[in-house]
Amino acid sequence: MTNTTTSSNVSLTDYVPKKDFSTHPENPLSKSEFNWIFKQREQNGFAKAFVKFSARGFLVHIPTFINCLKEKQGA
Repeated sequence: MTNTTTSSNVSLTDYVPKKDFSTHPENPLSKSEFNWIFKQREQNGFAKAFVKFSARGFLVHIPTFINCLKEKQGA
């Protein structure tokens, strides 16, 4: 059994609950910095890195989040 979907080759391990991502090893930001990015996601271009799955539940797509950081690096 594999964690990969057949249509777009995305792995479920690429997604982390938002509440856990602030302490994830691939997150270089502090908890307060990450929370600010989340709150401002519509204005700062990070909205595409978050997937809403319930009224208050979000997942972070790690590769997209990293790409958003790379885009900001040149800004």
